[in-house]
Amino acid sequence: MCKKPLLIALAAIWCGACNVSSAEPDVGKVVAAAPGRVEGASNVMPVGTAVSGVIAEVLVREGDRVAAGQLLVRVSCDNIQKELEARKSTLAAAEATLQRVVNGPRPEEIAVGVANVGLNEARSEEAGIVLRRSLALVEGVTISKAQLDQSKRDARMATALLDEARARLALLRAGSRQEDIADAQSRRDAANALVEQAAVSLNYCSVRAPADGLILSTHVTPGQFISTSIPVTLLTLVDDRKQRVRAEVDERDIGKICEQQRAIVTAENFPDVQVGAVSEWMSPRLSHRTMLGGEPAEKSARDVREVIVALDGRKPSWPIGLRVLVKFAACSSTH
Repeated sequence: MCKKPLLIALAAIWCGACNVSSAEPDVGKVVAAAPGRVEGASNVMPVGTAVSGVIAEVLVREGDRVAAGQLLVRVSCDNIQKELEARKSTLAAAEATLQRVVNGPRPEEIAVGVANVGLNEARSEEAGIVLRRSLALVEGVTISKAQLDQSKRDARMATALLDEARARLALLRAGSRQEDIADAQSRRDAANALVEQAAVSLNYCSVRAPADGLILSTHVTPGQFISTSIPVTLLTLVDDRKQRVRAEVDERDIGKICEQQRAIVTAENFPDVQVGAVSEWMSPRLSHRTMLGGEPAEKSARDVREVIVALDGRKPSWPIGLRVLVKFAACSSTH
């Protein structure tokens, strides 16, 4: 006599854990029904990569749950790695050149310039003394015209060399030209851009999950060559943390559908499970039917309006893509 209450209590506990009820949720009068399919919280995400190479590793399988940023597939990209290293070396050389141009001449170079000025000052002073001595002599008697001309030439040359040494010293002290600095900066920036480009390409070799979700399918195997000229989907991913249903409402019933409308979702494969739901989006246009219901009238050529309904509470253990039936209650008076 006590077994029946015990069984009832166990059934109640089981249903509460599943967060779905074996009794139909109370949504009121059903005004329309439409076939649908279970999908994740977002559309199925095809995951690919923008690099050519050979698949080195596929680290996940169908049915695996992954976290955002988790490594899924690794492409062998040794050539890109070597190119990145070469570009880093070029960048280092460009940065060294820029630093040298910005710093300008070293103190030791300026010291050499100062010494050259001192040397040429001494030569100019000596040439001036020789010229003054030559001018004091009588041309044609104590000094020849050729000797006098040579003294004048030596003095002019010494003066010119002194002026050149002083100009070179001033140039050293002035430092690098702004045009040279700008040119060195441009070369550094160009080398840095090439490094970043290679780093981005290398990053494409490690394919990571764009979001948390469930791996629906994989389409590549280790050793397979992929190319950017023929894009290929490596795997598909869906965010299944929250399930929803995409229903196709026949055009004869679209006037009975509204947003925030209560509904019941059932699945033929799970006869004891009925889940409450709420419509959250309606397509702004009609489209061709892709799912067929059980009634002959639903197999006609009429168009449908897509409606997405969110399932109440925790998701049931339904696989993505399961065919279900959505029963809509009457819209509230506010709609």
